[in-house]
Amino acid sequence: MSRTFVELTPQNFSFNSPLGWCPACQGLGTERGTNQAALISNPNLSLLEGAVSIWPDPRLTPGFRRILEALAIAFDIPLDRPWYQIDPRHQRVILYGGGDRWIDVPAGPKGEGGAAVRIQYKGLYPTIEEASRVSYAHRQRFLDLVGEKPCSVCNGDRMRDDAASVRLNEETLPQLCRLPLGEALTFLKSLKLTKEQKKVAGDLLDEAIHRLSFLVDVGLDYLTMDRSMPTLSGGESQRIRLAGQIGRALTGVLYVLDEPTIGLHPRDNGRLISALHRLRDLGNTVVLVEHDREVLESADRLYDFGPGAGRHGGMVVAEGAPKELEKQPEKSLTGAYLSGAKGIPIPRTRRLVRLAPETDSTPKKKRGKKAATLFEEEAKDSAPPAAAARPSTPPALYDAPPGGSWLELLGARQHNLRGVDLYLPLGTFAAITGLSGSGKSSLVMETLGRAIARHLHRVGEAPGAYDELRGIEKVNKVIVVDQSPLGSTPASNPATYTGVWDPIRELFARLPEAKVRGFKPGRFSFNRPGGRCEECEGMGQKKIEMHFLPDVWVECTTCKGQRFNVETLAVQYRSKSIADVLNMSIGEALEVFGNIPKIRAPLATLAAIGLDYLTLGQSAATLSGGEAQRVKLAAELCRPHNGQTLYLLDEPTTGLHFADIAKLLKVLNSLVEQGNTVAVIEHNLDVIKTADWVVDMGPEAGVGGGWIVAQGTPEEVVAHAALARPGANGTRRKETGESPLMRSWTGELLAPVMEAGERADVEFFDADEAAKKRAGDIDISKVGKDSAAPWQSDGRRWHTRDRISHSGKPPKWEGEALEHVIDLLAEHETLAEPNWNHRSIVELMAKEKSGGWFLHAQTGDEWLLVLKFRVKKDSFREEDLARRLSLKSLDDLDELPVYGRGDRVRVKNLKGPWQEVTITVHWLREIETPAFADFLQKAVKAFLPQAQVAVVDPTSLMPWTVLGKKWHLSRKGFPSNKRVEWEAETLESLFGVLSEAAPDAEVDWTGKTTVTYRLKGSSKPWAEVVTKRRSGIDLTLYGAAGRYAMGRISGLGAEREIAAARDGRQTIGIRIADADEVASRTFQDFVKEHADGERP
Repeated sequence: MSRTFVELTPQNFSFNSPLGWCPACQGLGTERGTNQAALISNPNLSLLEGAVSIWPDPRLTPGFRRILEALAIAFDIPLDRPWYQIDPRHQRVILYGGGDRWIDVPAGPKGEGGAAVRIQYKGLYPTIEEASRVSYAHRQRFLDLVGEKPCSVCNGDRMRDDAASVRLNEETLPQLCRLPLGEALTFLKSLKLTKEQKKVAGDLLDEAIHRLSFLVDVGLDYLTMDRSMPTLSGGESQRIRLAGQIGRALTGVLYVLDEPTIGLHPRDNGRLISALHRLRDLGNTVVLVEHDREVLESADRLYDFGPGAGRHGGMVVAEGAPKELEKQPEKSLTGAYLSGAKGIPIPRTRRLVRLAPETDSTPKKKRGKKAATLFEEEAKDSAPPAAAARPSTPPALYDAPPGGSWLELLGARQHNLRGVDLYLPLGTFAAITGLSGSGKSSLVMETLGRAIARHLHRVGEAPGAYDELRGIEKVNKVIVVDQSPLGSTPASNPATYTGVWDPIRELFARLPEAKVRGFKPGRFSFNRPGGRCEECEGMGQKKIEMHFLPDVWVECTTCKGQRFNVETLAVQYRSKSIADVLNMSIGEALEVFGNIPKIRAPLATLAAIGLDYLTLGQSAATLSGGEAQRVKLAAELCRPHNGQTLYLLDEPTTGLHFADIAKLLKVLNSLVEQGNTVAVIEHNLDVIKTADWVVDMGPEAGVGGGWIVAQGTPEEVVAHAALARPGANGTRRKETGESPLMRSWTGELLAPVMEAGERADVEFFDADEAAKKRAGDIDISKVGKDSAAPWQSDGRRWHTRDRISHSGKPPKWEGEALEHVIDLLAEHETLAEPNWNHRSIVELMAKEKSGGWFLHAQTGDEWLLVLKFRVKKDSFREEDLARRLSLKSLDDLDELPVYGRGDRVRVKNLKGPWQEVTITVHWLREIETPAFADFLQKAVKAFLPQAQVAVVDPTSLMPWTVLGKKWHLSRKGFPSNKRVEWEAETLESLFGVLSEAAPDAEVDWTGKTTVTYRLKGSSKPWAEVVTKRRSGIDLTLYGAAGRYAMGRISGLGAEREIAAARDGRQTIGIRIADADEVASRTFQDFVKEHADGERP
């Protein structure tokens, strides 16, 4: 079929123009389908090196290598070129197949086996699609591969096919855009134009080289031109804009930059500073908000704000050249750190101890010099030629870490990772370092973090490709702590996020004034109706939606920003209302609540890490990224813990001053002291020098990175850098035939910092110590108990005159009505005295008190007194009684603003021998009638005979008490009529496993929904089985605190949970939904192991 081509214009080469974009994807280059990143885990590798992650490794599988080589011969595909450099038509063959063409695969050599075969290659995408249609199991397995994939029409080129086919020195425009900026610049510089070509493209080529040079100069040589903006960090985006400004060569412009060094390795700081100086030298003014030491020292003038943070700051405390500020350490905190008067010390001791050579657990043939320098040994395994045998690994060269074992991620190859092996000692503070784009986030966030989350919870994002994950048994959970806001509305604040608001609300609810008003803790919540200001719904502010502009928040005119209504604000603790508490700084709140351990512990934690200036109710949206991150870490410190948590942080020092970094390190080390592991991706040398373990990525960025250059203590990484520096050991290693060590830029820059730094003990904050009870402390549960409530001192007066309704307002119904009822009943000598000793209930019983109450009067309603009488079943009929009492319907009473309350006289037969009669009253005149007095006489006569009947304990007649095990195995007793999702045989099998694990255990079958096992000689439960939940059987095992981590039970049952019981023991919850889960040998062995470990 013929096709006509038009002359191409510049617009035809733009994927942002309808004239140039691919008509299928409209220039996006992607469509929904199998995510190519899950198939091509590392585009920097060749097909022979394993670029296609779901294929067998050709280097280890001779049979598959023969197939791959035959495929390459048939379609002329280069096997030794990186994936991103392979021609798109060859990539399309790999992804979509070779059609109906038959390929001859030769027989393998003798010894390897394998006969000659003929095959058809269908391609990755068609094979996965067909497999998912054929099998449900395959479809579930391939769910992780679903995502964005390159457009099937343009193959991700974004452009129309004729424009994408135009070549410049055998390179198409899409291929050029996929190159790292450094390689693209080299390509353009290598172009040799003829005189005629220079007339057409000379200026364009010069301009392209000019602009790319600026991008490379500011340290962005590892980025590709087709990288989407949302995937860039804030620092990368700023540096791109900065490069554009340099290229324009404007003068007389004021440039304002906020932390341009974000995400930039110290090695590249000089390039950024040179770019900034170039802008200045053009006649511009450059203003930076910055904390990086090197940038500060290169500035012409510094303005230091302080003296503190938040409400304690806002003043320029010092200004001048960097040298001038260094001379004012008493005025300028920044100057004190620049001059060395203050600093972040190096830990006196590391948490990780290297074994001496003679006690090294490495085999003898690997001891001696080789075992003494881990980085030299790893060079054999990590250098690109990687043909040597695997050396001794860190677990063999170090004493057991504080966490008891190592976390090992082997063969990681996400993005540019080169199949690296990561070793993290548990129970330590680890730093992952390296140039921007060297693979740190790919290794830690996209592979390690996701792999652990998927292993523990069986859900979450698919991790990057890797071979094996070890040591997960000692990890309970993984938490990523970033600098994102705590919330997006004023309802989110430090008090609610850390959990300190709950005990504060409980304290206010226990105050005498709150008890009098009947306020519960929910009354003091600005998120729930009742106590909050309903005009602003507890926000203190009202949102005004602005069309085409950001929304604006203004102060509520009703509550004046106090969030609560007048009745709630009337309750005060130490002359402070609940709104006053929200407006307190954390430091002030610590003084007010310093004698209440439940409140003191979180407040002391926040104050210890330098956040005492924040207010408890400060809106989350007003917190900086560093403040939000420290609030999150403080919340983690305050929670009940068993250790064994892995915390992952990506550049936590972003936006932090030297003093703030010291506070951040204090909280991170506090988490480590609790038995957790902290791993940070970091460029800040002050943080790296304090780490117990450093993993340095590199040696370069992008294609030149992806290797683990060195891993060890900071001292060992510095020693590695000294050996790997160009010229330091190259000659000796070449002579001995060893692979050269890869350069560690981090180690080189860390060396002078380590040499100049002072050593001191690690600072940390013990949140448990702050929570311990001290002399003078009070328990929240005892607050208000030392003062008698008014209903306790004079109950009759309270309920008939001084009462307050549940809404906090005085009731409108007449108290004389209640007095009239009580006085009429006082004439009956068989009835006891009324019990007034409750805030909103008055009860009257028979003198023998065996039949429960006769009158139950509820006095807490604002408009009505509710009278409930218990009599013998079938004593009254509702229609007859309502007609005799003649009480008007509430809807017909114009004087009362009460509607829809139903009938004022209600009669209901209860389960058992009783009938309940309910009458609602507002005025005394309504019941000051002969008809009501006659009703009372009959009600008393109907109550007394039944109250004297011997009471039988109903629990002894319940089916679970009588039937025991049969009841729990039956299909009765479930909370709804829906189908039970598990078979009865599953529960019976579980009982058998528990009995086999603990044959001498005492079993209690008398619970309605729970079966309890107690080990011989113990009064505490060892196991509990909840048998009446339709979705599954819940097994709970009780044991010693911290004995197991989530990683140990991650393969058991359908769902798992580890928590702490009230008595401090560890609880392991396992949801059983299928008989196969009980039949699993792993499950049975674990239950037996647990029982054996808990026997007294």
